[in-house]
Amino acid sequence: MTKRKKPTISDVALAAGVARSTVSKVVNGTQKLQPETERKVWEAVSKLGYQASLHAQILSTGRTRALGIVLLDILNPHFTALVKGASQVAAQAGYAVLLVDAQESAQRESQLIETLRARTDGLILAGSRLSDEELRELHDPERPIVTVGRPAAGLPAVTVAEETAAFQLTSHLIAQGRRRICYLAGPPFWVDAGRERGYRAALTRAGLDAQVVRATSPDVPGGEQASAQLHQGREMPDAVVCYNDLIAIGLMTALGAQGLRIPEDIGVAAFGNHPLAPHLSPPLTLMEIPSQGLGEDAARLLLGLIDLPQAAPPPQRFGVLRVRQSTRPLVLSGPAQ
Repeated sequence: MTKRKKPTISDVALAAGVARSTVSKVVNGTQKLQPETERKVWEAVSKLGYQASLHAQILSTGRTRALGIVLLDILNPHFTALVKGASQVAAQAGYAVLLVDAQESAQRESQLIETLRARTDGLILAGSRLSDEELRELHDPERPIVTVGRPAAGLPAVTVAEETAAFQLTSHLIAQGRRRICYLAGPPFWVDAGRERGYRAALTRAGLDAQVVRATSPDVPGGEQASAQLHQGREMPDAVVCYNDLIAIGLMTALGAQGLRIPEDIGVAAFGNHPLAPHLSPPLTLMEIPSQGLGEDAARLLLGLIDLPQAAPPPQRFGVLRVRQSTRPLVLSGPAQ
């Protein structure tokens, strides 16, 4: 059986209808060319399965043609969608993506960042747990970093208008007749702080009191455990705004086990875009976070910074309210007839 010959740079040039030097410039990223020319080259590269020598590429350009993404939790659908968006943009630009899971650990995140920086041209930190000071110390124009959902001085970021989203979600519950609304908080960082501010602003506007309970973890077990804290020393809330959809799923499971009905006894709403949300019983109301769009924005910004250190961050993205049965209007029983 004859071994298939590996495609060469000459093969790519012939397929794309360009010079060998043009292919080299595009593949190695040494010079920006016309978009149509670059498109033809990358199509030929993909069709032929051409692979440039990574070692030679790094030596000649100092570039790896790879982006790194550090996630907080690879099992969270928010981060899965974010990676999809970032990977699509990276692939279109001829970049590979290296992905690592920090497992909600600041120490592990710091170690992974150091490992990835030597292997990539830039990093995306999705939901960092590092302090602002630690993030500022990472600033390096030669190996730029973009944060997602976590702005820090000196580092460009892509974000969601968290406060506005929380205000809208809480206002929806108020409009449904809910008056004892609890915020089931997540990790005490930027995203959570913005959501709590929006939640409190909506309650203040309606003349209602706030009640905040912090989940032990931003996942299903955290939501299950938090259910026991909702009525400690106080009246049971008639609605809960959850930091994310995983917490909400755990909470709904635990409340059902306690014999409480959703939404008759307690309404539940959350932030996120879990694909199972419309299929839960009852379907879960969400402030849908544009996770894939955030990934696309982050990758475009990072690629821009690699070529031009002063690239401007994109504008904030906004959530979209998806109303489902878990927040149906509260029906108050009247006097017996």
